[in-house]
Amino acid sequence: MLAVPLPYIATLILVMTAIVIVLRRDQNWHKPFTFTVFCAVMTCIVGLRWTFDLAALRFIQTILAACLPIAAWYGFVEQPSRRGRLIWHLCGPAMVIACAFFPYFISFDVLDVLLATLSAGYGVCLLIHSLRLPQSVSFNRVSLFVLSERTAGSLLLYSALIDVLIAWDFSLASGEHVRAIVSVSYLLLIPALVVTMIIASYQLPARKEQVSKKAQVIENDVESEVVESFKALMDAEALFTDPDLSLIRLARKLGVPSRSLSSAINAHYGQNISRVINEYRIEYAKKRLLSSDDTIMDILLSAGFYTKSNFNREFSRVVGQTPSAYRKGAVNEKQPIITG
Repeated sequence: MLAVPLPYIATLILVMTAIVIVLRRDQNWHKPFTFTVFCAVMTCIVGLRWTFDLAALRFIQTILAACLPIAAWYGFVEQPSRRGRLIWHLCGPAMVIACAFFPYFISFDVLDVLLATLSAGYGVCLLIHSLRLPQSVSFNRVSLFVLSERTAGSLLLYSALIDVLIAWDFSLASGEHVRAIVSVSYLLLIPALVVTMIIASYQLPARKEQVSKKAQVIENDVESEVVESFKALMDAEALFTDPDLSLIRLARKLGVPSRSLSSAINAHYGQNISRVINEYRIEYAKKRLLSSDDTIMDILLSAGFYTKSNFNREFSRVVGQTPSAYRKGAVNEKQPIITG
């Protein structure tokens, strides 16, 4: 029987990715490494399953497919301390195992629908979760983290679509096109999902900071007090120049719950705290552009930005022109007008 090569190629890519993660040992490298190894085992099993078509391999492939959405969820959302919810997450794989153990009593169509439902459900949940501001991610990297989280959710939806196509092909064409579907889908799906995990892991702080779990409703006067404390802290210590500043770190500095701080900033400024911090950075950069001859790169780094593209984008959003145009315009205004 002709083997399907592309799952093996995907496995090789994933193994190389895992090696790179170990060598780099960046922040929170354990989670992306574990997830990458999980995906490598899964793609290898897929290749072996379509090469030898053993019942044991089909069973293992089904279980791994059921666990993949949960692994992605824990990689992006769940923290290690929240183990109480693990039981609920294991309900889906448990149902899949039950269906796989009793194939004579339960139709394969039910199993296919269950696998597609798991992938689609977790994909939608990841997309919904990406709408929230991540508390542990630095303000400088929120957009990239959210992008990777939404990409992961979209890829899980894509996985659900592939499961439906495979089930449809079996029912209509006796699995004639399944090899092509599996080859293309796994080559695109798994490496892309791991890349998003790596991107997300680089945005997380080196250690998790615990925050107070106060449950209190903040009134208008309390919100104003929080905002005033926030402004005073920004003016006194210029925390916005810290490129790794996050909502949790800022909330701990102010001594308030992170949700309360985020709510107060949103109510006062009408935008999320990430944009407010960037506006402080832009104001700082404007002063440096006018009062010094430092390069734009030096200024953006001292203001708390990581990349020039992000700085230019935020500067144009706030000021309405690029940093170089802003500096050039200010210089031209200072030049004397010479009349003949």
